[in-house]
Amino acid sequence: MLRTSIAMIGTTAALFALQGCTSYVSRGITDEGKASEVVWPKADDAWQNEGSFPNRENLRAIGPGATKNQLYELIGRPHFSEGMAAVREWDYIFHFRSGNGVTTCQYKVIFDRNYQARSFHWLPEFCGKLGA
Repeated sequence: MLRTSIAMIGTTAALFALQGCTSYVSRGITDEGKASEVVWPKADDAWQNEGSFPNRENLRAIGPGATKNQLYELIGRPHFSEGMAAVREWDYIFHFRSGNGVTTCQYKVIFDRNYQARSFHWLPEFCGKLGA
């Protein structure tokens, strides 16, 4: 009985560790928080696929060195299920109102080895101007 419980704990720990190893979709993320290839998840794969309308002032407050807690306070939790342990990437779906209606964008934050935000990406790229 005790061996079974220990084995189950070990298996659970291994699953969490593996989840941490695959907790980002971009390729070649360096210790400095740069990706050799930025890969975007499909919007349909988001757990919060309706996205959100971010506060633009809060978006402007985000920069290199921001912690996950600070991002959470400024723009909320990520909209995709990147994993639980050792997550190096957060993805969001944002909507912006303009004279032409609503524009939907994806926003990605990539973290360095210390889990501080280091690189920021928009899809499509012009969305960076909408969030500014």
